[in-house]
Amino acid sequence: MSLYAIGFSRRFSKKKRNMKKLILLIACSLIFTVSDAQQAKKIKQLNGRSIPTAVLIARLNHILDSAKVTGLQLAIINHNKTVWSHSFGLKDVERQVPLNDSTVMYAASLTKVVFSYLFLRLVDQGGFDLDKPIHSYLKLPIAEYPKWKDLAEDTAAFNKITPRMILSHSSGMPVLRSIYQNSPRLIAKPGEKFYYSNEGMNLLGFIVEEYTGKGLNVLAKEEVFTPLQMKYTSMIWEPEFEKNFSFAYFKDGKKYGSERRSSSRGAGSMTTTASDYARFIANLMNKKGLSKRCYEEMLSPQIRVLSQRGFGPKKDSLTTDNDQMNLSWGLGTGLFKSIQGPAFFHTGQGEANQNYFVAFPNKGISVVLLSNSENFDGVSNAILEACIADRYSPLAWLGHLDH
Repeated sequence: MSLYAIGFSRRFSKKKRNMKKLILLIACSLIFTVSDAQQAKKIKQLNGRSIPTAVLIARLNHILDSAKVTGLQLAIINHNKTVWSHSFGLKDVERQVPLNDSTVMYAASLTKVVFSYLFLRLVDQGGFDLDKPIHSYLKLPIAEYPKWKDLAEDTAAFNKITPRMILSHSSGMPVLRSIYQNSPRLIAKPGEKFYYSNEGMNLLGFIVEEYTGKGLNVLAKEEVFTPLQMKYTSMIWEPEFEKNFSFAYFKDGKKYGSERRSSSRGAGSMTTTASDYARFIANLMNKKGLSKRCYEEMLSPQIRVLSQRGFGPKKDSLTTDNDQMNLSWGLGTGLFKSIQGPAFFHTGQGEANQNYFVAFPNKGISVVLLSNSENFDGVSNAILEACIADRYSPLAWLGHLDH
């Protein structure tokens, strides 16, 4: 055989091997794509029945259209894993661009659950103690931090605040300083009562960053987003989000815009998708990522919720309305009981973005709802019932039924 023929044979064999590799790669890619995008044709609900997804889509379209909800992204968990996701409506009304499952949305206070989980992972690693006063982790006295100096007005009380109190919203700090003369000073004694507090979560986030020397965005990526393959999620706005993001709209249809947080905050800076967030919720439902002790602490009542509303003027009014459901707060998430067993939940409200999730671990059922419309709250009850037959979420306490 000539040298030319030998060379050609070798090149042909090499090309053949490369072609086989390419075909194998394509096949693997197709297998992954099909399995990854696989969608259940029926959804198991809390009442034991199942609803065809085609029927659910029709029902949700009717609900959303009648309430003028601009867009909704959802993911449903059955048997502790995501089985179906779908998007409705528009991400950009002016240009009539549809929302899709990869469109990133502002998570608002859904961030708190992720931050709490992140903090508990740091507890498991020995970096923090839930019951060690937070002042012991600071490099300086609290009075020397301009943003937090007002907390030094009652140093004795401040020195009692622990991470457990902050994560369970019982630190005594206000929801927002803007409501209290632009000051984060305490409005109740630490550990005394439930007061939902963005300020507390942001303070703990600041302490984590200072103590570890890492930003929350870096820690969250290392401890949560990368391990759970939440590829469309970040604690801050990322340049790649510009490719597919949603605007948010007020009740009258006017555009609010989109949230682009450049600094990470424990209370609410995260951007995500319903499918990504469902990965996180499924991880919790499967009791993964935390020690048994921290998992049980997170989803065990730390303080009873006795307020008539979670937010607004009625937050100071006491009621027995929620005693039957044993409404309480764990570490970073709300808790209640129902005939379907225990559940955990959280809301996420921006200027126009309105979000909610609820999970029933004993049933293996959950739903994650992200909307870009201020009109979502008014029909959240109808959406929850349509999706998973949830009639138990504390929507009255959240103020969703006040409409």
